[in-house]
Amino acid sequence: MKLFIIDTTAFYKKQLYSRLSKETDIRVLYTGYQCEARNGDFSDAEMDYPHQFLCGNKWQRIWQLYKILRKGDYSELILGGWSGGQDTLYAWFAAFVSPKRKNAVSIESTIKESTIKGPKAWVKKLFLSRMSRTYVCGTSHAALIQALGFKGEIVHTHGVGVFRRVAQPAYQPRVSVQRFLYVGRLIAVKNLQWLIERFNKHPELKLDIVGFGPLEEELKQKANPNISFYGAVKNADLSQYYQQTDVFVLPSLSETWGVVVEEALNNGTPVMLSEQVGCAEDLVNENTGVVFKLTEEDFEMKLAEICQLERYNQMRKYISNMDFKAWEQAKINSYLH
Repeated sequence: MKLFIIDTTAFYKKQLYSRLSKETDIRVLYTGYQCEARNGDFSDAEMDYPHQFLCGNKWQRIWQLYKILRKGDYSELILGGWSGGQDTLYAWFAAFVSPKRKNAVSIESTIKESTIKGPKAWVKKLFLSRMSRTYVCGTSHAALIQALGFKGEIVHTHGVGVFRRVAQPAYQPRVSVQRFLYVGRLIAVKNLQWLIERFNKHPELKLDIVGFGPLEEELKQKANPNISFYGAVKNADLSQYYQQTDVFVLPSLSETWGVVVEEALNNGTPVMLSEQVGCAEDLVNENTGVVFKLTEEDFEMKLAEICQLERYNQMRKYISNMDFKAWEQAKINSYLH
């Protein structure tokens, strides 16, 4: 049995576990609850797999965790990470109670935003010293643990979970590239003020912003009429936004992966990402979109590139033939060994 310990009830994790439970024996322990402001349906997904929520104060939860680990009836313990507020305590406790040969950790941090020198890096190295295997989302995540000196097995999971896959639209060439879309929280790390400044200088283009957050009113005040805000949209309704737009854009200062990038591609939409987005190296190439540095000059160059109609339509055609079902299965297979 594979025993997962995690703090989040995100839909893409639930869907991952549901798929895994159909092909192998798993159990999921939840140490806490998602604390960030999200859409009401962020956690909406069936939990049709064995699971348990630890309850009570932190000491009561540690005791529950200890009793579960003491049984030793699991072949692999997969921890959800090494940080996350109070939930760090449970991960570290489990890492040192469980035998190293059984221990694994899911790495969703990248070398782009993580410290690899100094006291914080030493702490991460200590944690990794208790692991025999790491599950990494992608290239920049593997680079992080390699930089920290991890010598165990590295397994690529091709993402952070299983997104809501839809029947991808058939290829239809566009006659222009004018409409851009952002989907996500309206918080500082998403770099939306910078993005709005870029589109304020392009009144011929339209930027649609889907999401909510503490910066909403401030961002609206800075936006010109070619920028529209749509607030919170149910996950089930996002496909119409992805499919109606020409390009999905994600300008984040830091982004551990980017499930929204997978969703955009699945809906037939080329993407435009900052180089700080965790999935950029794995999901974006000349056939799927462009990656820009966080400078006005490079953004303008990549914007002009993706707006070239012939090149853009070549991207759309390529994306329409991508096998997202196989992509999803590859995520499941990464855990089946």
